[in-house]
Amino acid sequence: MHTRWRGITASTLAAVALAGLVAGCDGDKGKAQVAGDAGALDAGPPQPVIGGELAAELAAVASGAPPERPAPGGGAADGPPANGVFSLQAALAALPKDAPYKLEVIDEGSEPKARLAAKIDPKAEQKLNITLGLRMGGPQGLPNLDLGVSFKAEKPADGPKDAAPAAGAAPTKMIAKVTSATLASMSIGGPPKELADALAKLKGSALRYDLSPANVVSNQKPELAKDADPGLQPIIAALGEAIALLTPPLPDRPVGAGAYWMVTDRAVVSGAELPVLRYRVFKIEKVEGDVVSFSVDTRQYAEGADLKLPGPNGDVTLTIDRLESSGKGSLTWSPPSLAPATADASQRLQALLVPPGASGQQGAQRSVAQVELSAKFGAPPAATE
Repeated sequence: MHTRWRGITASTLAAVALAGLVAGCDGDKGKAQVAGDAGALDAGPPQPVIGGELAAELAAVASGAPPERPAPGGGAADGPPANGVFSLQAALAALPKDAPYKLEVIDEGSEPKARLAAKIDPKAEQKLNITLGLRMGGPQGLPNLDLGVSFKAEKPADGPKDAAPAAGAAPTKMIAKVTSATLASMSIGGPPKELADALAKLKGSALRYDLSPANVVSNQKPELAKDADPGLQPIIAALGEAIALLTPPLPDRPVGAGAYWMVTDRAVVSGAELPVLRYRVFKIEKVEGDVVSFSVDTRQYAEGADLKLPGPNGDVTLTIDRLESSGKGSLTWSPPSLAPATADASQRLQALLVPPGASGQQGAQRSVAQVELSAKFGAPPAATE
């Protein structure tokens, strides 16, 4: 049952990703394509409405109440399109390239209210166990992995080394370093030696990123350990996506329990290398001391209709005909946290793709692309004697 993991290489994982994304483009129709042509996308979450109503719909998701429709005046240029695919111009209108993100407070919540702000100790270290899953094209992809991850603030190049960043200060340089990597579950006997050895060599891999005073993750730079197989690079990319997804950007005003806000930013979908505009609604479910419990709901939209994939004879450009992507999660955060102390989230993307040269043709054959990311953050297992 483990033979498909023997000899894990970059080309193997690239082939898995490509097969999951373009299966059915040529030759016989696969089950995934038949399902897509039959309207499998319609069985997913309801699509956000066009224009300025998106915020109301996502707010309703967060609050559990029927959305209150905003006043007329919005249009397709003001919000995501019905087919889930922005034109490049509309994407720029939704979020200019020079704007790293946009945060809109929808409800400030109940009293007592307080301003949420990160208070990072530059000497602190936070250790987490992160269970990570990345699936492409249904069951294909990596099995769930347990990663030991150490979070630290990197020492500044100059200036006081013991001072925490003040509001408005430059971002804190962060490093999330992999300290261990194993399969999350395995039959008796454990993984084959080749796979265990390949995963063990992930130790020392790292993700460097900036964390702003408003708790916004940006400028991610994955670094694979020297001896790690290049084919495992998607694991570090998926780790970065999970960290960014579950780190809550914080409003610049006092908020209380029940508050929720929408954050618009850009992201790249792991496994597909697809640029998207991402809309997240964070809601404060409860506050206990300095620990804040959040729920998060996510919608993602393609930033342009072209999807480039590597092929045996060079890059292949497919056209995204329709895309749906949504996710849900929960997390706990406190001001001294370098990362959420606990979190559990999953995010799914499904798209209909048209092969090269067939865009706009009546009855053009379409294929289905699917990517699913799951992540669970928790305390590392207790050390055994």
